[in-house]
Amino acid sequence: SWRCKECHGWDYKGKDGAYAKGGHATGIKGINAAAGKDPVAVAAIFRDKNHGYTEAQLSAKDASDLALFVSKGQGTLAKYLDAANKSTGNGAKGEAYFNTLCAGCHGVDGKKVKDGPALGSVADNGAEMMHKVLNGQPGEGMPALRALDHQIAADIAAHLTKLPK
Repeated sequence: SWRCKECHGWDYKGKDGAYAKGGHATGIKGINAAAGKDPVAVAAIFRDKNHGYTEAQLSAKDASDLALFVSKGQGTLAKYLDAANKSTGNGAKGEAYFNTLCAGCHGVDGKKVKDGPALGSVADNGAEMMHKVLNGQPGEGMPALRALDHQIAADIAAHLTKLPK
């Protein structure tokens, strides 16, 4: 997901979303139109001239997994984000979820993981926080919590903005 978000954004909208302007603006379209497409066809896009990922950069297994996400797993985050890309979730509910599901690894203050930033310092990107709650953190021990309803992920993302920077 880290490769994709650099051009397509955490909100999956590319030039039509949070990456419409600013340092990440690329003019590249989002991935929403690929929702529901054949995962094999989506995986082929990763090897085309625009993306050009080799097997060494993106294994066949990873390409297949990513294609499944793009085709069937991306969902819509727009319902849970405001125009400033902030979560519209209920932070009080999110605190209860966070303390139950996340604080064991991240700490109640969001500062327990030593090889990453304090969660409060990166929480303003609601789409990124929801994506990571639902899909985990690539290359790290953070699991995907895909079984959670998107509203719960939005509630957790809203709570994260209240944590210390």
